[in-house]
Amino acid sequence: MSIASETYMPNQTTTSFSSEHHLNSPEQKVFWQQVTQSSFKTRDDITLAYARITHPESIGTIVISSGRVESYLKYKELMFDLYQQGYSLFAIDHRGQGLSARTTANPHQGYIDKFQRYVDDFAEFVTKVVKPQSHENYYLVGHSMGGAIGTLYLSQYPATFKAAAFSAPMYGIKLPLPKAFIRGLASLLDNAKRPNYILGGKDYHAEPFDKNDLTHCKLRYDDYRELYRQHPELQLGSPTNHWLVESINAAEQAIDAARNSKLPLLILQAEEDTIVDNSAQNRAVNGLCKLIKIPYARHEIFMERDKPRNLALNALCDFLKAN
Repeated sequence: MSIASETYMPNQTTTSFSSEHHLNSPEQKVFWQQVTQSSFKTRDDITLAYARITHPESIGTIVISSGRVESYLKYKELMFDLYQQGYSLFAIDHRGQGLSARTTANPHQGYIDKFQRYVDDFAEFVTKVVKPQSHENYYLVGHSMGGAIGTLYLSQYPATFKAAAFSAPMYGIKLPLPKAFIRGLASLLDNAKRPNYILGGKDYHAEPFDKNDLTHCKLRYDDYRELYRQHPELQLGSPTNHWLVESINAAEQAIDAARNSKLPLLILQAEEDTIVDNSAQNRAVNGLCKLIKIPYARHEIFMERDKPRNLALNALCDFLKAN
């Protein structure tokens, strides 16, 4: 059986993590009060937001690279669970989203001038924020677009992290038509002076649960949407044409980077993903890059029902502890 089709077999002693039935628990709220929320300025004077917490008996430092439209505020539950395992944590909001500065006149537009900018920002975050405040065993955890950013970072800075694990990494985007056609169309429609949405794109809109492609877990999905209702500054709409062209190209580069990884890399693949292309993740498997399929999971593995989420988190923690 090829590694691309393997399903994780947990150790005899598995851990139960937070429950979908106890979201925003008193313990999680106390934990979040200890988390420092701050920001730093990039070389080009963009303000990027981040969160951090140091574990008093830390076994390592996890740096989180989140996905498109996300903020570290969406990762409160995950950060709580990983902190309970003994890790210090840092999480960044990428430019143009979350609590970080937007770079378009319409703050809902998902835009980046060049994908490498995300990688450069992440490198600056590690250098300016993470390393001065934490000095041991760095691990990288990323989701979706954050996985592509993280993979490209690893190829350019292979000595920083001991290992990396990516949930549903964006090594390819699910597209309605052939990739070459979509890339060509987006390039044609792209307005260099004024960023514009992809065809059918729009400002932030909260899809009802029964129409969502992200998770089977209604409780976590509703909690996620409530977070964005309470904090409208987090809201982000569709990608722009320019983001799409840059991201298609970057995803292809990330496959090669993962295949040639110089450190252990784990892909957590959502079996029922309709957002990113699982076949692209399969093509990344090689050498130090391994893949575990999480059954019954949609794209947002860390927002899934407890059973697939616990499976993924046990696989993640086992992987980190082995490296």
